[in-house]
Amino acid sequence: MNTWPSAPRDARPSPRQPRWAVKPLRQLTAGELAEALEYLEAHRPDDDVLGRALAGEFARRTAAEYRAPAARHARPT
Repeated sequence: MNTWPSAPRDARPSPRQPRWAVKPLRQLTAGELAEALEYLEAHRPDDDVLGRALAGEFARRTAAEYRAPAARHARPT
């Protein structure tokens, strides 16, 4: 069962509005974040707050993908 409340009717994507536009930032995939950044640059370059939020989340996600796993060291005896 889905415990998340459904999006308000006016927040559902329309043919003009991309699907990522109605999702919370934390639920966007890396691809959707990249698409949102491209869209923002083309259509609303003056929206610094949204651009920084998207770019920051994209940077965190891509850094996490490339972070090396922690090395396991043997205990000295």
